[in-house]
Amino acid sequence: MSKIEEARAILKELQVPAKQQTDLCCFALLAMANIKEQDSWLSATNEWIRIHDIIAYTKEFYGVTYAENSRETFRKKAIHHFRNAAFIEDNGEATNSPNYRYRLTDEMLSLIHSYRTENWGLEKLEFLSSH
Repeated sequence: MSKIEEARAILKELQVPAKQQTDLCCFALLAMANIKEQDSWLSATNEWIRIHDIIAYTKEFYGVTYAENSRETFRKKAIHHFRNAAFIEDNGEATNSPNYRYRLTDEMLSLIHSYRTENWGLEKLEFLSSH
């Protein structure tokens, strides 16, 4: 299974609505976790990242180009919903600040680390019951 298919499977198992299981949302999750095609989910990180960085990451590591003016589309279709689902957090800067960043929450990072391991089912249930 490719990483985009695995990202979609993660979102589906977390009961994310189908509209947030699109390629765009999967690429946002992959970029925020810093997961490339050959990486293990255990190597996921949660470094602070801008939407611009998500777009650049998707182009560099997955060969899919989104226009720079699609930042608002990423914000509306992925980021907003991921934040509401407690998958990500922001750094508290003003939203129009060039220093505004997002990252996976520690809980989401821990959950992603367990994907495709024997702990996934239990970790997923704990995550879903706490959010």
